[in-house]
Amino acid sequence: MKVRKGVIIVAVLAIVMVGLWLWVLGIVPIKKTVRELIERPVTVEVSPEELRKKAEETALSLSNWLEKQEKLDRMLVYHEGRRDPLLLPVKKKEKEIKESLPPQPPKLMLKGIAWDKTKPLALINDLVVKEGDTVQGARIVKIDFDQVAVQYRDKKFIIKLIEWEEKRSPSS
Repeated sequence: MKVRKGVIIVAVLAIVMVGLWLWVLGIVPIKKTVRELIERPVTVEVSPEELRKKAEETALSLSNWLEKQEKLDRMLVYHEGRRDPLLLPVKKKEKEIKESLPPQPPKLMLKGIAWDKTKPLALINDLVVKEGDTVQGARIVKIDFDQVAVQYRDKKFIIKLIEWEEKRSPSS
């Protein structure tokens, strides 16, 4: 008797588990899903007059919206000489910064590269930098697995991590 009860319990649990998996996988739906309702074709007869009227209403609402946008743009125009409160003041212009830089590029020591396709990093002058950062006025343009491209005053420089020298044997 005990063996029969155990077999029956295991069988019922197996049936419940199989039913649950079929429901989770979507093979046995319990209710109609939204997807089934959308997949049914819906046809509506619309006369050309109704279609033309809807198109005119849509065009009218679009033109009203455009007029409102133009009014808002005209309202937000600042008078000459007044400061825009939404813009932060710039301390120095880029041109002034470039002119203040020395003509020679700074001494940059590339000590290491942590290269990754998505976010490469380089160790330059004991600073961890990424592409777009600036070190002593030089902007990091690109970091490769063995070199870093740097732009300084409209000139590009390459800093290599390791200089490879080909050793030649005396017999060749």
